[in-house]
Formats: sequence, C-alpha cells, structure tokens
Amino acid sequence: MKPLVRVIKHNTHPGQILNDLIIEPNNLNIEETSKLLGITKATLSDIINGKGSITNIIATSISKAFGGSPVFWVRLQAVYNSRNEKEREEKEFLKVLPDEEDDFFDDFFDDFENDFDKSEWTW
Repeated sequence: MKPLVRVIKHNTHPGQILNDLIIEPNNLNIEETSKLLGITKATLSDIINGKGSITNIIATSISKAFGGSPVFWVRLQAVYNSRNEKEREEKEFLKVLPDEEDDFFDDFFDDFENDFDKSEWTW
C-alpha cells in the first residue's frame, strides 16, 4: 500500500476560513462581528490575521452566532497548530542536518586520507 500524500500544501489558519466563509459573505466588519461573538476587535483581528487562536469559548460563540458546531472550529485550530508544529520541526531538522552531515563526512574523509598511506600502493 502506498503512503498517503497530503494534497493541500498550504496550512490555512481557521481565522481565514472564518473570514472567507462567514464574515465577508455576510458583509460584516470587524466591529460588528466582534460584538456578535462577544470578543474584542483586537482578538478577532488577531484571529483573522492568523496571529490568534480560536479557543473553545470563541468556537462556542461562533457556533451560537452563525450556527454549526464548536467542535468544527476547535478541530480546525488543532489541525492548523499540528501542521504548523510539524512544519516548524521539519525546518529545524533541515537547519541542523546539513551542518552535521557535512562535518561528519569532512571528518571521515580527512581521517581516511590521513590513515591511508599511498606509498604502499603497488601496481
């Protein structure tokens, strides 16, 4: 069985989904939406701009104001966080790996050349 390949390459923040699927289609602005959700304009702005998270409380507020399940929004945030962490770990791994690899092979070949006496070669 072939391993599954992730089709979606971009990790979309749930705030962007909130904005694209609810706020903009309903012609709402930040102030109106923040009042409906019972959160500050700054908090909503952070969420929409991908700097803040949709918490359980905010997910419940979204559900009450616009319908749907709070679990949907909590899961979107959890998946986003998980993918973000995985991407961060991969970047950190790739930053460290080449230097360690280069050092290993450089040292290996230096030692190999020093230990190998070319004068013993016979043809």
